[in-house]
Amino acid sequence: MFYHKVAIAIEKVDWVIYSAKREGITELVKQHSLNPNVSWNGWVCELPFEFPVISNGGNDIGISRKANGAVTVTFWVSRNFFDAPSTYFIYSNDTASIRRLEAKVKYKPEYNWKIKNNWYRIYGGY
Repeated sequence: MFYHKVAIAIEKVDWVIYSAKREGITELVKQHSLNPNVSWNGWVCELPFEFPVISNGGNDIGISRKANGAVTVTFWVSRNFFDAPSTYFIYSNDTASIRRLEAKVKYKPEYNWKIKNNWYRIYGGY
C-alpha cells in the first residue's frame, strides 16, 4: 500500500512538470507532424531526440487515428512488458475511446481517473 501511494505521488508530480510538453506533443500529433514511425508496430511513434523524455520506456508514444480526425495519444508512465500491466497518461478526443476510458474510471477509480478534459490516467490494458 505504501509503494502504491508513493508511486501515485510521483506520477502526479510527473504530470504537473510535463503536462504542457505532453499537450504540445498531442497538438503535433493532431497536426500530423508526429506519426507512427517504428517498423515493428503500426501505432508507436519514437519521439525525436529534441523532445524531453516524457514517456517512460523508450520515449515512445502510441498514436491512434480515426478517419473522422479523432486521435488518441498514449504516454507511458510505467512501461512493462510481457504479463505485467503498464500505466498510461492518455489523451483522446475520440468518443468511442472516451467511453472506454470513462468505463475504466468507473470500474476501478482507485487505479484509473480523469485528469482533466480529454486526459486520463489508466492502469493496465487500454
